[in-house]
Amino acid sequence: MAGSRSAMRQLSDGLAELYAPEGPEYAARVVSVAARLVPADSCSYNHIGAGDALLAWLIEPADVGTFPGGVELFQQHLAEHPVLAYVRASGDGRARRISDFLSDRQFRALGLYRDFYRVCGVDRQVAISVPAPGGGLIGVALNRQGPDFAASDLELLDLLRIHVGQAAALALLTQAGPGLAPDAANPLLTPRQARILQLVADGQSDRGIARALGISPRTVQAHLQHSYRALDVTSRTEAVARLRALGATADLSRCARLARW
Repeated sequence: MAGSRSAMRQLSDGLAELYAPEGPEYAARVVSVAARLVPADSCSYNHIGAGDALLAWLIEPADVGTFPGGVELFQQHLAEHPVLAYVRASGDGRARRISDFLSDRQFRALGLYRDFYRVCGVDRQVAISVPAPGGGLIGVALNRQGPDFAASDLELLDLLRIHVGQAAALALLTQAGPGLAPDAANPLLTPRQARILQLVADGQSDRGIARALGISPRTVQAHLQHSYRALDVTSRTEAVARLRALGATADLSRCARLARW
């Protein structure tokens, strides 16, 4: 692929942060990793529900888009977003630039640009998206005023995208929430169990997982058995399928191997 070894190494380091069992919340980790992977003036995390309702939004630097009424204006014009419209119509959340759909003149004619992006200093944008656990979608957008994003930027973001979906599923399973656990006050999985399932989904053997985490294969098996009971499954294959049903994709293992290159 076009990415350099240093870029792939940076992606691999970023994935360690994305799946970290402790530290900042999931949205903040996604923004941090994406912004380091592809240079941009700002980066945002957007959880969009039915009817284009903005359920969660985080942007860094924090002062971008936080002018009075900014979030409301963004929500008001969200249906005009060409990348979102494409994802809604096609189901294809791979990296796309606004310039893939609209000329500069067409983009600047949108209320979305006039009322929001112009004020934020956004002239170029690339975005990826994945299905959100529980419905809707999660979008990650990077913004610039200068040159547009290159094809190599899109390739790196597409590799990251696979893991954004899986990490979202794992984050959901390790947080309390209705509709997931019999007792909504408790998460389904511990962070360690979620990390082991992530490595299982990456194609790692019990011995490989044990080496990666500094524990014994017997301990790996014990964690897996607890995870199977929590997820109401009986095998590694069913556990991975459960993760994918919550938001990961079928290309997970292939992209994980590329990220370790």
